[in-house]
Amino acid sequence: YLKTVVPSQLLAERGSNLVVINPGSMNVRMGFASQDVPFNIPHCIARHKNDAPKLSVRDQRLNCRAGSTHNAERERAYDIIASMLKIPFLGEVSPSENQPLPPKMGRLDGLSAQQNKDDSILTWTDVMDKSIKTSTSIERSVNSDADEDPSQSTSDDGNKPNSEENKYKEMIFGEDALKIPHSAPYCLGRPIRRGHFNISQNYSLHQVLEDLRTIWNWMLTEKLHINPKDRHLYSAILVLGETFDNREMKEMLSIVLCDLGFSTAVVHQEALAAAFGNGLSTACVVNIGAQVTQVVCVEDGVALPHTALALPYGGDDISRCLLWVQQRHRTWPNFKTDPMKKPIDMLMLNKIKEGYSQIRSGSYDAVSVVHSYEHEKSVGHQKTRLSALSGSSYGASLSSASHSRRVPSTSPTLVPRL
Repeated sequence: YLKTVVPSQLLAERGSNLVVINPGSMNVRMGFASQDVPFNIPHCIARHKNDAPKLSVRDQRLNCRAGSTHNAERERAYDIIASMLKIPFLGEVSPSENQPLPPKMGRLDGLSAQQNKDDSILTWTDVMDKSIKTSTSIERSVNSDADEDPSQSTSDDGNKPNSEENKYKEMIFGEDALKIPHSAPYCLGRPIRRGHFNISQNYSLHQVLEDLRTIWNWMLTEKLHINPKDRHLYSAILVLGETFDNREMKEMLSIVLCDLGFSTAVVHQEALAAAFGNGLSTACVVNIGAQVTQVVCVEDGVALPHTALALPYGGDDISRCLLWVQQRHRTWPNFKTDPMKKPIDMLMLNKIKEGYSQIRSGSYDAVSVVHSYEHEKSVGHQKTRLSALSGSSYGASLSSASHSRRVPSTSPTLVPRL
């Protein structure tokens, strides 16, 4: 076969039967090795619960109730950072329009500031599964044991309209699961949080593994269009971060081989995959994820364990910090924005962060449209001027912080994404 095949055909077929799975805390990336860009889907699932009066979120790893002590610590931390970056305090006068500002710093990604701005409204997910039942099927189900006149039933078939039966969808995946209305009886589960299994009193290990299997199986079927009966023809590469321990790796590998039905599978580290994907054998890999920041050095194709560093914060924390800074400056509208209890608010904050981020020195203001998702039928909105954190030389403005996959630094860095 290799002697008769055309080289271009060989390159086109390479990786067509190889599936790459890269699970993360916020998103899961999956695609064929031959694809340039994988599918990037929020790593969550919402299941319908009859006993749930409204939407509930399984996430026990973050402290949602900040008391006076926590607020005082935030204020002290803010003042320390502001003094180090020479940020004007609230009482200080900002530069006027005619006053020249210091030289600006360009965006590291080279994108225009207007390219990612999106002030559109997020639409609620339709949680009802509508199935149409004809009048004849309803009559047969109700009067299956009753005697009826055939001539009369045939004459009435054309006159009776079809009926529509509404029921809740059993499971909702991806971004649609994050936009479920608050009053819907669903339980939102995120199987991975902060780089580990999201195991708690309300989220057992068995349920975490079941959600992982269901989400991955849905992506293989709906996105990659691989039927379960054909998966023995495919192999899988499981690209995992350095935060997972051996037991968690074993469980995920068992899902890939036993539950999903792949013929063979191999586990790769994210740092090594990022270095090899960029044609490097030696690099310092900085991976800023949604909830975890990982740093590891790779030398001659080997990740050095003693250099690995995992910090329990990432892009989602920057989005929540953005909200806190705006509320501190009293520039945020009087909306009940709660990204911890309402996932759709986190989607809105991420859009604002990614659309209005700037890396520059001096003063910076931006006008954004903030939406209120307190009521399901009517979505309120208001234009607001975002206040920024900006330093004299190395500041990252916090309307504000960098995109969750970019590193604002002048030193050589490598940001991995597959």
